[in-house]
Parts: sequence; C-alpha cells; structure tokens
Amino acid sequence: MAKKQRSDADRRVRQCERLGRLLRLLHLIMGKGRWDAGTLAEELECSRRTVYRLLQTLSMAGVPWYFDETTRCYRVRPGYKFPGLEGLTTISSKSVEPAPLAAAARQLLLDGEQFMESLRAFCEKLEGRDR
Repeated sequence: MAKKQRSDADRRVRQCERLGRLLRLLHLIMGKGRWDAGTLAEELECSRRTVYRLLQTLSMAGVPWYFDETTRCYRVRPGYKFPGLEGLTTISSKSVEPAPLAAAARQLLLDGEQFMESLRAFCEKLEGRDR
C-alpha cells in the first residue's frame, strides 16, 4: 500500500503544531505548576511518549531541565535564560552592517545562478540521451 503524500502546506502546519507544543511544554515546566509526564500529556493533549520526545528535544536545544524528585515534577534550572536572546527586540538599524550582508547576498545569488546553469546543462544531457 502506498504511503499518503502530504502537501507542503500540511507539513508546515504540522511543524507549527509541534513547535507550538514544544514551546507550551517549556512554558509549563518553567512556571510554578507541578508537571509530571501524565499531567503534561493531558495539558498538551498528546501521549506521554510525545512528552518524553519533547523533553529530549529540549535537551538537544541545551535547555537544562530536570525531574525534581521532591516535588515529583519537571523543572528548568532556576535562572536559566536562552543565550543570545536578550536584547533582540532592541536591535537598531545601526547594529546591522548592510555592506557585509549585501556582499553575502550577492555571493549567494552568484552561487545559485552557477548551480542553475550546471543543472540546466545536466538536464540537457539527460534529455539528449532519451532521444
């Protein structure tokens, strides 16, 4: 039986749902409530296994969560903040140097154009073999 193909829009929606669930989990365990795997699964409307996958994702992202044995719930280390996120809302136009960005953008365009040319040549060779 063939596997059903999802459209790009469907995949993007699912990715957004997953990210939203991950951020909600992080918000919950950083808060004052007592959240174990069961209560997190109920709150997030998912399985306990999904909660464990989300916790694993947080670990891979460097979030220092732990299971507090005394309160029997998940927590994030007190005082933890995402590195580099402070001040992002106050970026001024002076802090972004346009010249290096423009040079990088031009280089990307050049690389893309060269790739397209090589891809066109490759397709032409393939079409020539089919005839």
